[in-house]
Amino acid sequence: MTGRWERILSRYGQTITLYRQGQEEGTACRAFLQPVLEKGADFFQRQPTPLGLVRQDRWICLGGPDMALNELDGGYLAWGDQTFTVRSAQPVYLGEELVYWWGLLAVRD
Repeated sequence: MTGRWERILSRYGQTITLYRQGQEEGTACRAFLQPVLEKGADFFQRQPTPLGLVRQDRWICLGGPDMALNELDGGYLAWGDQTFTVRSAQPVYLGEELVYWWGLLAVRD
């Protein structure tokens, strides 16, 4: 299953860079990054798009098994001109195999 996920990421994912705490040089990875879409009444942090309202402060990250989002130790992710900190990260398994990482990201100030 991991091989299929890696092929999907390499074809459709975005290139991001992981920066661990205290390291100047980052590690390039492929992942899916998407803004969190949700229903609610707090419109002050949202921007209208053709797909609906999009929060600009929280993003979802789905990355390969090599990303280990829980090991950044205060580091951050970079994509284009945006940088993100990891608020929450969970490994996702299929049986005993680590298939991908799920992460909730916050835009850095």
